[in-house]
Amino acid sequence: MALKQSYQINQKQLQGLVLTQSMKQSILMLQTNLLDLTDYVQDLSMANPLFDVNPTVSKQEVEMSTALENNSVSHQTLYDYLLEQVRLTMRPTSLRDVVVCLIDQLDEHGYLIKSDQELLELLPVGKITLIDAKELLFSLDPPGVGAQSLQECLILQLQARKATAQTTLALTMLEKYFDDIINHNWSTIAQHLEVSIPEVEAAFAVIQTLTPYPYTEDYDNNSYIIPELILKTNDDKLSLQVTKYGYPKIVFAQETYEQLKQSTDQETQEYIKNKYQEYQSLQRNLERRIQTIALIGRCIIEAQAPFLLQKTSELQPLLLRDVANKLDISISTVSRTINGKYLQTDFGIFELKHFFTKRSNPNSDKSVNQVQAQIKNLIDKENQQHPLSDQKLVELLAQQDIRIARRTVAKYRQQLGIVSASKRRKK
Repeated sequence: MALKQSYQINQKQLQGLVLTQSMKQSILMLQTNLLDLTDYVQDLSMANPLFDVNPTVSKQEVEMSTALENNSVSHQTLYDYLLEQVRLTMRPTSLRDVVVCLIDQLDEHGYLIKSDQELLELLPVGKITLIDAKELLFSLDPPGVGAQSLQECLILQLQARKATAQTTLALTMLEKYFDDIINHNWSTIAQHLEVSIPEVEAAFAVIQTLTPYPYTEDYDNNSYIIPELILKTNDDKLSLQVTKYGYPKIVFAQETYEQLKQSTDQETQEYIKNKYQEYQSLQRNLERRIQTIALIGRCIIEAQAPFLLQKTSELQPLLLRDVANKLDISISTVSRTINGKYLQTDFGIFELKHFFTKRSNPNSDKSVNQVQAQIKNLIDKENQQHPLSDQKLVELLAQQDIRIARRTVAKYRQQLGIVSASKRRKK
């Protein structure tokens, strides 16, 4: 069954597409892990009297479970995390190369440390290309990355949030009255924007929830793991189960709904109608999230069955677009879904994006992972007094119908942590 959902967008469409609140919510819920999803749904329930949320798991429980099962999580650097997003979401173009160059210029907190003028002198691009590249950088996680000032950092974080009356006012204040915010000139801001001082103070409270840095060492979406997919093996057959463990349980307040519906007040009727629509939209988006993860999980299992059956330690080539085309969804949807989502197997827990690996070259049916494994195998069997040069490895691989350049062999060898032939030689 194909998913053909309204939130399919791409980078070029984004600027001209007006997303509905339901579409924005669907996108947000797809890219959020379970613990943060529970927090998000609980926040929504605070503003909607028609449902309550019963969390099914706490962070303390997950932390304890993780410690007992000794499931460690590898921590990426900000640089690696951003490059991975670029690789998964952007096509290989000259504009993507500029984005990578911009990532090189970020400091440890995610700020872009050079001015636009300095960047134009450094990069062989024009102003328009630089603006486009910065917009792509701004679209990456964490929100605020690529900012060149505190003001811009706060604005980018707010733009990534759900639009409400308070966030909209806070955004306007940041954009037009940043100095007044610093000096707490609430009366000046209220007068210019024609709002009350309490409204300004409420908007400032929203600003105070933002962070002055896009990234800190404490920023980690994957501190705790809750596998949303469980894989079982029985007689060389794989079966996938979608677990709802950890999903927030939404309880509809039927009695409250019936009481409010009986009101003859027009505003109350409109209010209850809107809140009921919000509740229904939330339920649909939760179900859509589960369905999307399940469909992508099945595609992964089909593609990587030999690995998951432990018949090989090598992954087959699998690209985001392969799954996107098969399910008739956007590449960005696949990217959002696999990030921070985990599959539990009989031999370990894996993040879904672990199973995606590109081909060693466009005309090859071998993945980078498979070619690297073959290079390691050849080196493990070499005569240590006459180790294999990169060129010799090229020739031996060609005999196995693996045709790659010598520089590619050298790159893969270095990625495996294997030194050159001259350094491997034993006398």
